[in-house]
Amino acid sequence: MNMVLEHINSMGKAFVEFALPMLVQSSMLIVVVLLVDLVLRRKVRAVFRHWMWMLVPAALVLPPVLPLITGAGYWFGKKAADAAEAAVRPTGLLTWEGLAFLVWLAVAVGMVVFLLQRTISARRLVAEAKNANNLMNNVLWYCRKCMGVRKEIRLKVSGKVTGPVVCGLLRPVILVPLNVGGRLGSRHLRGVLLHELAHIKRGDLWVNLAQTVLQIIYFYNPLLWLANAIIRRVRERAVDETVVLAMGEKARWYPETLVKVAKLTLRRPALGLRLIAVVESRKALAGRIDHVLNGPLSRRAKAGR
Repeated sequence: MNMVLEHINSMGKAFVEFALPMLVQSSMLIVVVLLVDLVLRRKVRAVFRHWMWMLVPAALVLPPVLPLITGAGYWFGKKAADAAEAAVRPTGLLTWEGLAFLVWLAVAVGMVVFLLQRTISARRLVAEAKNANNLMNNVLWYCRKCMGVRKEIRLKVSGKVTGPVVCGLLRPVILVPLNVGGRLGSRHLRGVLLHELAHIKRGDLWVNLAQTVLQIIYFYNPLLWLANAIIRRVRERAVDETVVLAMGEKARWYPETLVKVAKLTLRRPALGLRLIAVVESRKALAGRIDHVLNGPLSRRAKAGR
């Protein structure tokens, strides 16, 4: 039993020595990026802001470079600090580092299990959906040509989704609600499909996966939850910009498309690892329409009110 506790304590010590400097380093970076973003959000395009926020997940996959100045090892040297700690630590007891490691492990495993359940549900949703009709597939072909997406994209309809979503990392599938073509019309359906194709072209599903994995690893950092929420919001605005540029003069119908999709979404869809929706909340929708109409791109794009 003592050997098990010592092993846990050893892993806990290594975990704390990595986690605390990373917490300090990532929090400082998030605060700096947030302040810069507050200054630039009305002056630059959302695609630039999105790449700026990508510095956060990029930093999380690199080893911490900031020393933890609050640790004894920083002031007295690692060997001296380890010797002092070993002298005062009772044997056969779980240290606070070991306890912190066990708590982190339990929460991380629980989040992974939940994520796997959502992934299985998404795959089942795609398998149960029906193939779209020829008219909708023709619209999809036109939109792929406009967006410059060469890879094959499947379009399916499902009665279990309340709004259009895209899922699938290697074989992307666009899911739309039943009878969405009749409710939206081909003009607004083009806007919806262009939006989802823009996500695929930009690789947003892979970015979303990376965010999810990093969120599980560093769930103890509350600022990372805030950063991920901002990244997803800015990503939707960047996609809107891509769609507006692809539509050209027809972009005047795009804000109305977003409103119509929002009306179809009576309740918020259950989004998981591989699902990215067109509209996720009313507040986000209002901000996106304001960005399309009044953002840095609005002078070039003829989007109507």
